[in-house]
Amino acid sequence: MIWRAMTLRCPHCGSRGVLATWFRLKDRCPRCKLHLHREEGDYFLGAYVLMLIAMEIVFAFGLLAVLMITWPNPPWTAIQWIGGAFLFGSVLLSYPFAKTVWLAVDLIFRPVSSAELGWYAREEITGEEDSRR
Repeated sequence: MIWRAMTLRCPHCGSRGVLATWFRLKDRCPRCKLHLHREEGDYFLGAYVLMLIAMEIVFAFGLLAVLMITWPNPPWTAIQWIGGAFLFGSVLLSYPFAKTVWLAVDLIFRPVSSAELGWYAREEITGEEDSRR
């Protein structure tokens, strides 16, 4: 599930196309119809926190490397501006990955329930054909 999420696929079925835009997931997976927000308003707060922690750790290792290379006269102004730009850019680039990985972790700990997979029952009742076949 984690690998599928890291490739921006649905962690449940592996389908592509779960992103509506770079900054927003679709409501449901196009293939398995899994509700990607898991019916909670603040669902992705954990994703934001994990993404921020991960990017800060990457920044800390980069800062340490720059300090070790340039010691005893590190370029503090350059570190400040380039570091800020790096953090801003890395957060923007990692945003969708954080959301899909958080969804995968949640699916590992809270597997998909029958209520979330209720589209099978709805298709049988309404007579709609399953587009995945």
